[in-house]
Amino acid sequence: MKPDASATDQHRSAGQWLAHHARLRPESVAFANGDTYYALALNVLRVMDALTASCIAGGQVLGVETSDRYLHLLILLAAEALSITTISFVPSELEPPISLGRLCDRLMVSQPVASSDPAKTLVLTLDWIASVLARPIEERRLDALERQPAPDALVRLVKSSGTTGVPKVMGMTHRMLQRIIRNNLFDLPTRVTRHLDYLCLYNFTVRACYWRSLLTLQTGGTIHLAGGDILWDMIQSGTGNYVSFVSGDLARFVQTAPDGPGPFDLRIDVTGAAVSSRLRQEIRRKITSDLVVTYSSNEVQRISLVDDDNVGRLFPEVRVKIVDENGAPVPLGQPGVIRVASDTMVDGYIDAPGLTRASFIDGWYHTSDVGFQPSEGTLVVLGRADDMLNAGGVKIAPGPIEERLRAIDGVRDALVTTIDDNLETGVLLVGVETGPGGAATSRSLIAPIIDAYTTDFRLIALAEFPRTETGKIRPEDVRELYRRNTAGTTLC
Repeated sequence: MKPDASATDQHRSAGQWLAHHARLRPESVAFANGDTYYALALNVLRVMDALTASCIAGGQVLGVETSDRYLHLLILLAAEALSITTISFVPSELEPPISLGRLCDRLMVSQPVASSDPAKTLVLTLDWIASVLARPIEERRLDALERQPAPDALVRLVKSSGTTGVPKVMGMTHRMLQRIIRNNLFDLPTRVTRHLDYLCLYNFTVRACYWRSLLTLQTGGTIHLAGGDILWDMIQSGTGNYVSFVSGDLARFVQTAPDGPGPFDLRIDVTGAAVSSRLRQEIRRKITSDLVVTYSSNEVQRISLVDDDNVGRLFPEVRVKIVDENGAPVPLGQPGVIRVASDTMVDGYIDAPGLTRASFIDGWYHTSDVGFQPSEGTLVVLGRADDMLNAGGVKIAPGPIEERLRAIDGVRDALVTTIDDNLETGVLLVGVETGPGGAATSRSLIAPIIDAYTTDFRLIALAEFPRTETGKIRPEDVRELYRRNTAGTTLC
């Protein structure tokens, strides 16, 4: 059931919605581990007590690192109810030389880690949290969940994927978070929101999993902490009606899914990259016809809804303009760099004034993506401006080439970049991912696609691309594999 519009417009916090459901539907299942809304509310209150006893107070920033997603979300919910800002980490982010622990006042981690800052107290272990959850607590204290946050209170810090170096960090206010939830909630079909069963595939370092979990709890739905190894069995059994994927993970999932009883009554949201026509067909044949592909960014959230022809329709809260290299608007239909403004746009990066000035210009976010508008209200994304390749003096947009490569039988994913070393400066490097045990991809199938741009290119075929935590390809790692293996069997 969707919350009524008036309740949504009041920007209730996650804690307020949790207390609401704990009172009205205490036996409804909030987590597939068996937690009812009433039990979940009490556990959040217990963690709130533990945070307070550890001298973690409102106005501080709390870093959280644990692979236990249930405990992770408990801590995030408790922190929000106490007006504590949170940021989530994976273990590697807390290791030298890059330590994102500098962004928070306190850290709660699953295992002890070295900290160069003695002011940061590492207060969490799984044994500690288990003892907290065993403590008795009074039912009347549900009122403690109902504190109304200030609209501009900083709720959450989110990070970019970090494919090009140290991740950029942005602040998310309570008002912004509720707008994200509201915008996406009212785009979901009623058959899904009647009882939202969200299949959560990723850790809460992935921003979309965080707000989609809050959306689920806001509607009184159920969160299933799923994993790739059991996802197919869950879908076949009828578990879940809503799931979000990074595009590369969705492609791998569909390719390994057997032909069978599908399609299923399931909404799939996918972000991260364009979804080819061939992949869309396979998704609709094997999984579901309800596929939603969005172009989005951490800085502004969702931007456009992308159709089968990779033409995006702008969401109502979004404005776009296309500019040239000097920042001047270009005519409709002409390519240039995409700038975006929306009601969920952040105002800059934490501790990065130079990056902020370069990326947030006169009320617009400068995406560094290249694209054009076929008409008012539509957008086509061609690729990253900083990914525009210079191969022998020829400027090449890799995105359209990669899409054509993915349509080749046996190619699961593709990367087009350049290799730049002492021997091969500016030569096009084509990488294809074939999957474990995949057949070798013939250069003769790839050459006709590349020949329209250049006849001189290098090819590397890998079973799996090196990727970030969120599934994005690491181009420099692919280039390094090419350099190491020029005499190896992975090259065609």
